[in-house]
Order: sequence, then C-alpha cells, then structure tokens
Amino acid sequence: MPWTVITDFGDSAVMLPAAVTIALWLAAGGAWRAMGAWLVSFGLGAAAVVGTKIAFMGWGIGIAALNFTGISGHTMLATAVTLTAIHLLTAGVPRPLRLGLMAVGLACALTVGISRLALDAHSVSEVCSGLIIGGLVTAGFVLGSHRLAIPVLAPGLMLASLAIVCIAMHGHQAGAQGLIERISLYLSGHGQPYTRAIYAGIA
Repeated sequence: MPWTVITDFGDSAVMLPAAVTIALWLAAGGAWRAMGAWLVSFGLGAAAVVGTKIAFMGWGIGIAALNFTGISGHTMLATAVTLTAIHLLTAGVPRPLRLGLMAVGLACALTVGISRLALDAHSVSEVCSGLIIGGLVTAGFVLGSHRLAIPVLAPGLMLASLAIVCIAMHGHQAGAQGLIERISLYLSGHGQPYTRAIYAGIA
C-alpha cells in the first residue's frame, strides 16, 4: 500500500488550496456570508491543530496516557475539506444519497488518517482528534450558513476545479511542521523542541 501517496493528499500544500477553492466557489455565487462562515470554521480548526502542536513542541504539553502530542493536521484538513465539499456538491440531491456520499467522504478522510498511523507519524488519539475537529469544522460551517442563501453552482465545474487543485498540488510539501516548530521554539525560548522520544511517558 503506497501510504505516502495517500498521506500526501492530506498535506497542507494540497488541502489549503482546496479550502481556498471552496471559498472561491461560494464567492463566485455571491454567498459572501457563507464564505465567511467557512473561513472562520476552517480557521478555528487549523488554529486547534497548530495550538496543540505548539503546546507540545514548545513546552511538552500533551497527554501521555493517550500518546497525544498534537492533533493530526493531515486528518483534520482532509476531513474538513472533503466533507464540506461534498456538502456543497450534493445540495439538492436526495437525502439518502447525500448521506451515502458523506459516508464515502468520511471513509476517504479516515484513509488519510490510517496512512498517518501506517507511517508512524501520529498515534490513534491524534488521528481520532483530527477526525473529530475536521467534522466539527464542517458542522460549524453547515450550522453557520444554514439560514443563508447558498447558490447551487455547476457540480461538474466545482468537482473539476477541486480535482485539478488536488492533483496539481499532490506531492508538494508545505513545510508546515517545520514552521510550527520554529514558532514553538521562538515562543518557548527553548533550544530544542519536545519530541515523542524525549517526552516522559510517551514511547
């Protein structure tokens, strides 16, 4: 199983442009308030990921019993973007089909999470938290925009634009982890970041 191929779809180099694409879909239809709801929800999810990583790398704040050192960003991004995109793409379709497609999207996001486990990049608790936060991002967007008029854009064009972004950016590395590490060291004043290997109680 080419886990790196799968995990690269969850990299911020792919998912951030995809999130911007969703915002542009909404802007193209004049749904400015809905776009704002998406950006706020997505931003809060990203902040949760970055915050937990900074807390651990800078000060060693984690949950040893759960082998938790920070929310899986790949998993959170893949969950939030995939579920939100499907929510928009399936507007107006029968509810059973919509729920089925959302289940498929969740399975795809879960596969990204499993790839993080297979590559020993995250623990189960970190992947699960990524799924939960990503789901909350989508839920926040849906709840924040449910009374707003969201135009139904051409599904084919929406899907094609998202596919082009994901394929074009796949394989690129945004280097977000390195940036977060530098921020952690700057804020904490430490010379070296905390790692799983040196964190007491975490193997």
